[in-house]
Amino acid sequence: TWIDNMGSGIMLLKGPWDEATKTVTLKGRMTDPGTKGDVDIKETFKIIDDNTQEMEMFMMMPDGKEFKTMNIKYTRKK
Repeated sequence: TWIDNMGSGIMLLKGPWDEATKTVTLKGRMTDPGTKGDVDIKETFKIIDDNTQEMEMFMMMPDGKEFKTMNIKYTRKK
């Protein structure tokens, strides 16, 4: 699930874990706060190593292409 201050909805994504790449690929739909229409969303969450993880979020554009809307790199503080 994802909630933020851009809209009042809750985004719910589901998807499988890939043990070989240490990545979960999640897909779902959400209401775009800008257009008020529903859009397809994809999110990947990858474990890079014991101290690093990365999340990327993509929105599907009307032409069918993915547009990266977010990239977060998590690094463990030592």
